[in-house]
Amino acid sequence: MSTQLVYTLSKFRNVFALGDDAPGRTSVVQHEIDASNHRPIRQAPRRLPVHYEQHLDTMITELLEKRIIRPSVSPCTSPTVLVKKKNGSLRLCVDYRKWNELTAKDSFPIQRIDATLDALHGAQWFSALDSASSYWQVEVRPLDREKTAFVVPSGLYEIETMPFGLRNAPATFQRPMQKTLQGLVLLH
Repeated sequence: MSTQLVYTLSKFRNVFALGDDAPGRTSVVQHEIDASNHRPIRQAPRRLPVHYEQHLDTMITELLEKRIIRPSVSPCTSPTVLVKKKNGSLRLCVDYRKWNELTAKDSFPIQRIDATLDALHGAQWFSALDSASSYWQVEVRPLDREKTAFVVPSGLYEIETMPFGLRNAPATFQRPMQKTLQGLVLLH
């Protein structure tokens, strides 16, 4: 490895996630759920297979420790489901479809993949960066957090950081990406 690369990695080591550390937080943007002061949505929890309960409890504990979620007293509840990932592990998903129906659409443009690939034509050097738990680096606006509340057998929780599944999450995430990559996007 070149001396310059080692120096750069060492100098900015605080921006690299190691292992299962809690993701950092950006101050560039907060996710907003603009549902026009709609009344709280309450949905019953879905039945969870008994053999998944221990997995769910472990996930909830980890999310609490990383400050991704917190206990809630929200009047809102959205149901959850556990989904198997390709590697066999489980992912906790919240069903926000009812909220998404009421949320105003954000029209911030998202970079087209085909345009990005076209811009790479002729390039000789490529870099790939993966933002660890990227959505969780974006906080949900405090007054909207009660809308993210979800119910599981162990209680009611709300999400402090942007989860997958919310309308406008891709547009919200595109904002800090565009700012971060300003001057670099589509150059070759």
